[in-house]
Formats: sequence, structure tokens, C-alpha cells
Amino acid sequence: MKPQVYGVCTLLLLCILPNWNLLTEAKNNYDLLTENFTCSTQDVDSQIIKDLNCGLNKNAKRRTWHLEFTLKKHVKEHDFLMRIVLPRQRPLTDFVLIDLTTDGCQLLANRNQVPLMRLGRNIMDRFSNFPKQCPFRANYSYYIRGFRMDLNLLPAVDMETAVNVEFSYQSKQQGIKWITGYMGARVQRIPEKKSKG
Repeated sequence: MKPQVYGVCTLLLLCILPNWNLLTEAKNNYDLLTENFTCSTQDVDSQIIKDLNCGLNKNAKRRTWHLEFTLKKHVKEHDFLMRIVLPRQRPLTDFVLIDLTTDGCQLLANRNQVPLMRLGRNIMDRFSNFPKQCPFRANYSYYIRGFRMDLNLLPAVDMETAVNVEFSYQSKQQGIKWITGYMGARVQRIPEKKSKG
């Protein structure tokens, strides 16, 4: 390593290490407010999907979303697609935070995944009865219920922004998206409680 590069790295470590505890214990002052959640299917002939419904709860102050589905047949392999976009005002283009396609069975088993996807899978376990490995079974009611993202489980956020999320489960054989979910949300600062006088 060149002496100049070594010196810069040492300086960075000396600046960062004393603040490491402060960084790791930082509390998020933001919340993710879900404004809408819908779902659809490309399986118009009902080859895979038997029943599908989704939506938001009625509590506007603590909004959660749900997704429930039953399959007509076992799904032994599938792809999972996710796209997270932070919309920006024109003339700026929208900022694409994540746009990926991954093997759905590996995601269920929580193997070989992008760290953010692995974290998402761990969080989802609290709200769903999804299997830990393929297949998704036929004639079994799968659900995600009462889901609400706790931003304290993620690295600290320091911005208010709209967030659009789209995710799909896609058949590898037919190439159709048997479930697609669309969520519009907003990262918003949590108002500080007024001090009691």
C-alpha cells in the first residue's frame, strides 16, 4: 500500500472509530407511511392463482397492508422481482433504489441474497406464513398480514421522500407474473412530542 493511501486510510479510521458507537445507536426519527397498496395478476386463465386479495387496514394513523392468496397447483420454482423507486419532480428522473430479479426459492430459504433482501425476508417472517423453502403448496392460504415497515430496523434514514414499491412473483415456466403488488408510501419525519409544561 502506498504511504499516502495508508495515511488517508489511517486518518479515516481515527475519525470514524470514536463515533462508531454513536452511529450504531442512532435512532431513526422517520416513519414509512403506506398511502396505498394494490395487487394484480397476469394469470387471467387461473392456471396458477386460485384466490388473491390485498389492501390496507382502515386505521389511517397506523396503516398496515395485507396480501392473501391461494394457488391452484404447487409452485416449485419462481422468480421474485422487486423495484423500489424514489420519485422526483421533473425535470429530474426518478431515482431507482433497487431493481432486481432473484431466484424466489433462494429468497424463501434466505440464501445468497443481497443484504437488504435478506433483511426484508427476516422482517417478513413476523407478518407472514410463507414457507422457508419451495414449493408454495396448492390449496393452502398464504398471507402477509398487518405489515408495517419499522425504519428502526434499517440503517438510519435522514430524508423525507415518496417511495414506490413494486414486487412480483413470476413463473419460470410460463413467464407470467402470478402476483404483482404495488405500494405507494412516504418516508416522513416523526413529529416530536410536545414537552409537558
